[in-house]
Amino acid sequence: TAVEEAQRALLSAKVEASSARHGLGIVKLMGRQSGFIAMSASLASGVVDVCLIPEVPFKIEKLAAHLQDIIHEKGHAVICVAEGAGQELMQEFSDQTDASGN
Repeated sequence: TAVEEAQRALLSAKVEASSARHGLGIVKLMGRQSGFIAMSASLASGVVDVCLIPEVPFKIEKLAAHLQDIIHEKGHAVICVAEGAGQELMQEFSDQTDASGN
């Protein structure tokens, strides 16, 4: 399933992130309108430190500070991002789209 495949990517990101000093693994998953796959895979994998989904707005400054704390504590971090997360941060570019409408 999509969640199982996403877990594999997240586990790989964890291995990569933990192999580098202050490593950061980022996995972007499908989910423009819903973060169901990203959240389900994050919870099931047990390795994700931050999961960003479109249903929950966030401030980039607070995210950066939180990641710094995690990396300072653990030495690395893993982020799972549903593709629709943070769209409100790009509103000034909202009239621009690619060939797929993204």
